[in-house]
Amino acid sequence: MLFILCFSAIYLSLNYYVYSRIVGGLNLQPGARKIMLPCFLTLAALFIPCQILNRHFGAVWISPILYLSSVWLGLSSIAFSIFLIADISRIVIRTGKFRYYATISALILIVLTSGYSLYNQAGNPLIKEITIPIRKLPPALNGFTIVHLSDLHVDVSKSDHLLKNLVEKTLALKPELLVITGDLFDTDIRRMDNFCRILSGLNAKYGVYAVAGNHEFYNGIPLFMDIAEGLDIKVLRNTSVLIAEAIELAGIDDAHEAKRFLNISPEENLSKAFETVDFNKPVILLSHQPDVFALAREMGVDLQLSGHTHAGQIPPMDLLVQILYAYPFGMYQMASSYLYTTCGSAFWGPPMRLFSRSEIVKVILTTETD
Repeated sequence: MLFILCFSAIYLSLNYYVYSRIVGGLNLQPGARKIMLPCFLTLAALFIPCQILNRHFGAVWISPILYLSSVWLGLSSIAFSIFLIADISRIVIRTGKFRYYATISALILIVLTSGYSLYNQAGNPLIKEITIPIRKLPPALNGFTIVHLSDLHVDVSKSDHLLKNLVEKTLALKPELLVITGDLFDTDIRRMDNFCRILSGLNAKYGVYAVAGNHEFYNGIPLFMDIAEGLDIKVLRNTSVLIAEAIELAGIDDAHEAKRFLNISPEENLSKAFETVDFNKPVILLSHQPDVFALAREMGVDLQLSGHTHAGQIPPMDLLVQILYAYPFGMYQMASSYLYTTCGSAFWGPPMRLFSRSEIVKVILTTETD
């Protein structure tokens, strides 16, 4: 409830700022202001109730309202960022005409940026291939292929086409191992038979493994476990499994939510996951949160795969992600240990991305060579 109240207060304030910036910059008459303000606040107020309805009911009729409220969230966030830049520029240029033309220019830029963000997210996910040298990898497994998915956030805002496309592109990479690093769904997808049928097509030679992200905790871990079992996805909850008799695959619950809901620290999560791990073998960690990497590396992890950040999707979240996370997006290396933080295979909230693309990550493990 505290999060909902804080988010609502910030979001309504953001909308009021955008509204006041438009009406003030264009010098709109009182009649126009009386129409615009309720529209702004109503569209802003829809988002939280739609998210709650989506999570608990997942009915098809919610979809268009959810889409509208989500797009408005993206549009108002982009507008806030652009108007903030325009206001900063007014510190230098202090004329009435500049304010008017800056507002017009900002509105044009908001429309163009929002349109491109919608178009960019609607396109096919990017196939990103990365090669990771691991000294302990047996020569027989040189070229071992892992496909990494994350943050699908499957709910009524997703379409059959999006999921089919994602599954087809994943299988086309012929993964020997398929991993999902959290936030798989945002509602009980068993209500939507097509979604379960499509996702059940995910498979790999050595199986499909997943870990719990923060949204799995919000939706309920028992629900997540039931759905994963029905999809033949094996969940690693602070445990490990030996893959191909040579690779130790460990997985932990979302570090932040495990601390909040279960009072288990990241150190305890990792220690439990590594109880039976042979560190003479390559060790791969699945963690929704990327920022356990420094700790995981100290404990002997060779490769960590994570998600959660979405690379921010749109302004100003893309900047906030860079500030708040030590490993917000991309490849990181500390000594001989590696981390890849994916921006996600779909989206949450606004179906929009500006500086990133949804991606499917193909990880190729190689033996280290001089």
